[in-house]
Amino acid sequence: MNQEVKALISSLAKELNLTQTDIERAYDAPFDLMAIVMKYRCDREKQKFPSLRIPYFLIFHCPEWNKIRLKRKYKKVKESEGS
Repeated sequence: MNQEVKALISSLAKELNLTQTDIERAYDAPFDLMAIVMKYRCDREKQKFPSLRIPYFLIFHCPEWNKIRLKRKYKKVKESEGS
């Protein structure tokens, strides 16, 4: 976290009468959710990549061209492990 974010978290905590830890957890929550979806909900072998949209924050979507690229990369890794 950079200095600007830390200062903003500190001022929000004071303004809202919350602890800095609570504000940091709220700040980190969308990133944690995205990591969970990418790590546990994606299936590289079957090319299933669920989309995720958090309004005004992020969109996680895997387009077809990227699925093809990932499939080639996954094949290379599998072949190198088998050798």
